[in-house]
Amino acid sequence: MNLTYYPFPPFKINTGQVNILDIGNSQMYADICQGFRDRTDDLRVSNDNLELQTMSSQCSWYGDLMLSVDLNRLFMKKIQTQIIKLMADEQQVAVLDQSRAMIAKVMEASFLLDLPLDVEEAPGLDQALKFAGIHFPTDLTHNPSAVLEALVQTHVELGLKQCPVMTNVSHYLNPEQWAVFEQQVADLDITVIIIEYSETNRMEKFKNCCYYYVDEDLADWRDMN
Repeated sequence: MNLTYYPFPPFKINTGQVNILDIGNSQMYADICQGFRDRTDDLRVSNDNLELQTMSSQCSWYGDLMLSVDLNRLFMKKIQTQIIKLMADEQQVAVLDQSRAMIAKVMEASFLLDLPLDVEEAPGLDQALKFAGIHFPTDLTHNPSAVLEALVQTHVELGLKQCPVMTNVSHYLNPEQWAVFEQQVADLDITVIIIEYSETNRMEKFKNCCYYYVDEDLADWRDMN
C-alpha cells in the first residue's frame, strides 16, 4: 500500500510493521487525518502498483486510541455474528431450545396476572447472543495497551481487510508496552498506520517501525536518513 500527499512522493506502507507518519506541520496533520476519514482528496491511497484505491476499501479510521475507540460499539455486532458462524449445529439447536424454554416459562408466569398479555416469539440466535450480554470487560477498555491489543486482534479474528488507522497511540504507551505492540503487529502480519504530531524528529524512538517524519516547514526527512 502507498499513501500520497501532494507534493511528497508516496509513503510506502509495510505489512507486519507499525507504520508511523509523524507530522510537525499542523495543516498537513489535519489534512491527513481528514483524508483517512474520506473528507478530503488531499490524501490518496494506492496499491503496490500505484493504482488508486478508495480510502474506505483500504483503511479503517479509529482516531484517538482512548477518546474515539469504543470496542463494544465498534465490534460487538460483528463478533456476535462471527460466534454464530463458529457454533456447531448442535450448539445452535441447544441455544434455540433454551430460548424457547425461557419464553415458555415467562408465558406461564404471565397467566398469573389477569391482563391481556402476549409474549414475543422465541428469539433467534442473534437475539439470544445479544441477551447473553457478551462484551469487552470494563477494566480492559480503561487500559490503553489492552484496548490497542484487543483492537488489532479483533481485526484479525473478524477477517477485516482494511488497515486500522489511529492517532496519538505513543502518548498512551510506555516503552515496554510499545515493544509488545510492535511484536503483536509482526506476529499477526497485519498492516497498522499511526498518525502522530511532533515538532521534532523521533526516529530513535521508533527505530523498529516504518517511520516517516515531516517537519513544520514540510521538509521530508526520508532523504536525510
